[in-house]
Amino acid sequence: MASRMRKPDPEGPRVLLAGDAADLPAMRQRLGECDPRTAGIVFVEVLSPLQIVRLDGPAGVAVHWLFRERRRGPIALRGEVLVGAVDAWLDEWMRADGGTRIEIWLGARTSSIVNAYARDLEHELAATS
Repeated sequence: MASRMRKPDPEGPRVLLAGDAADLPAMRQRLGECDPRTAGIVFVEVLSPLQIVRLDGPAGVAVHWLFRERRRGPIALRGEVLVGAVDAWLDEWMRADGGTRIEIWLGARTSSIVNAYARDLEHELAATS
């Protein structure tokens, strides 16, 4: 289940929020504090579609639910699907634009996969600043 995202307002802020079901309260709060012109994406990693809940934000912010449960094969490791989605989105929106300013919030920090990715991302962002 995904919503369409409109092109970001060049004047408005851009955000990337990523976490898991445990991070929903923090993501709700951050979305509630966003400028109405904000554009970006929210990724929420959950086990299955049964965990989808309503998550509102500015019109330019899309919410994507990522499922660890697969039709075939084993359940993905916690954080694995989230990191893949975040990295692909950054390739398209930040890295392709030469470091466009994006506010990034990364939850799911009890996942060793996410923690390792967060360290690498911090180094990458520091090198491009």
